[in-house]
Amino acid sequence: MVPAFQDTHAVEHGLRVHANEGTLDPGRWEMRVRPKDWLESQLTLRPVRLSDGDALQDYFRGLSPRSRYNRFLGAASELPASELAHALAANGRDTLTLLLISRAEGRETVVGEARVALFCTERAGEFAMSIAESWRRLGVGSALLEDIERKAAAGGIEWLHGDTLRTNEGMIALARSRGFRVGMGFEPRLMRIQKRLDNAAPDLPCRKWSEIAGGASSSF
Repeated sequence: MVPAFQDTHAVEHGLRVHANEGTLDPGRWEMRVRPKDWLESQLTLRPVRLSDGDALQDYFRGLSPRSRYNRFLGAASELPASELAHALAANGRDTLTLLLISRAEGRETVVGEARVALFCTERAGEFAMSIAESWRRLGVGSALLEDIERKAAAGGIEWLHGDTLRTNEGMIALARSRGFRVGMGFEPRLMRIQKRLDNAAPDLPCRKWSEIAGGASSSF
């Protein structure tokens, strides 16, 4: 199961997005944000690297206790070691960990993350995402979710879903704004958000990756 979503909002404010539509190819995904009274920052979405462990852990430690609770479905002061290992080991094919990087004044900072699992034979995908506290209410979460949808559809995925706490009103509102349906989760405290993706590619390229791996589906 992909960990639950972190509270985020989808209020557009001075945001321009330029997305590469290649299948699960986030390397050139960029957007520029000009919040009031802030210096312009460039955000880049890229796959996680093995060297990103410390940066990713620092990012999670910087989230508020409530945000970490929402993200991990329970109290946690940081990303558990086993989850960090899974995140760094994502293969970039049927499992993917993405980092949203801010570049400003020569510095790079992780300001968001997403994890995606593709279940090729079912043509389904599961995802989770989070945005740093100071980058909310800028449309960043909405843009990130839109790009996840686009890349999943380009990979032949017809249904995208995730589970979040029913108290996570921000994520539920964001999902609804992107056309997700909200229903009961697999536990009473959870809600499942689900969306049928338009224009899913018919050839399902990740099926080949599953065959190479012996047909096993990957999960986090």
